[in-house]
Amino acid sequence: MTSKKLTVDQEMRAAVAIVLVGLDRVRDAACRTGEVGPHAAGLQALYDPAQPDAGLLAAVAEVIGTITASVSDVDHDGIERVTELLDEAQAHVQDSTGGRIRHALDLLEPLLPVCEECMKRRSDVEAIPDPFSTALYPDEPDHRQIQLCPPCAIKRFEES
Repeated sequence: MTSKKLTVDQEMRAAVAIVLVGLDRVRDAACRTGEVGPHAAGLQALYDPAQPDAGLLAAVAEVIGTITASVSDVDHDGIERVTELLDEAQAHVQDSTGGRIRHALDLLEPLLPVCEECMKRRSDVEAIPDPFSTALYPDEPDHRQIQLCPPCAIKRFEES
């Protein structure tokens, strides 16, 4: 069995298709509800102000930076202008686009639900049956609904 090597164009199309599938998942997860939390989580997947070097925009910026460094080795009179433009593009991705997403997240933050344990507004807070009473009285049909983030839900369950 022989393995046929992909052309650069085929590699790029395959890579873009993979990224587009991931972006489609981000969009679907963020927009399947009218609640603010999933929307904020989708934006944070693109750019998380708490971790600006993580997320999709950081990955795009890193790819641009790597291509810029690599293309700077090309011996051509116009290559310096190319690298200048790519440096600007790399900065724009995180600084300008990331800054706008950070501002949007700041405006959305007061709309996020508050965890009843840690009292923090988080995109992953959900109203769930109280893990404490559910663990202690599993046969009870009705348990109080409580707004919890995942770490507090786990902690509350472990305390039961």
